[in-house]
Amino acid sequence: MPVLAFFAVVGLALIALLFVADATLEPSSPVIVTSQRSGLPAPWHSDAIQTLATAPAPAPDMTSQTVLAAQPKSAPEALAKIGSAARAARAEAPPKDKRVMPPIHYQQTSVFDRFSIKGY
Repeated sequence: MPVLAFFAVVGLALIALLFVADATLEPSSPVIVTSQRSGLPAPWHSDAIQTLATAPAPAPDMTSQTVLAAQPKSAPEALAKIGSAARAARAEAPPKDKRVMPPIHYQQTSVFDRFSIKGY
């Protein structure tokens, strides 16, 4: 409790010191008056509503040589380019070796699950 009494006495002494200083000191210059506007000016907004619109893109020219060259070729044209010798070699090629891996049997423990917190 002595701490509370100390704070009360010191607080009252400081308040009394403020009143004594206000009464004895002479008044200084008048208070500086400021406006509520400080900092950057308010942004300017025009009254006109501007709508931004772009013109539609022109239709592509589907008859140009670059468009016709970029189109995929039909299957008969692609087969005609492959020589008869290449087709015969592909037909006589042996099938690729397809290996079948035996299934991997993982060791399973039914009592302990290392990612579980059950029972621990």
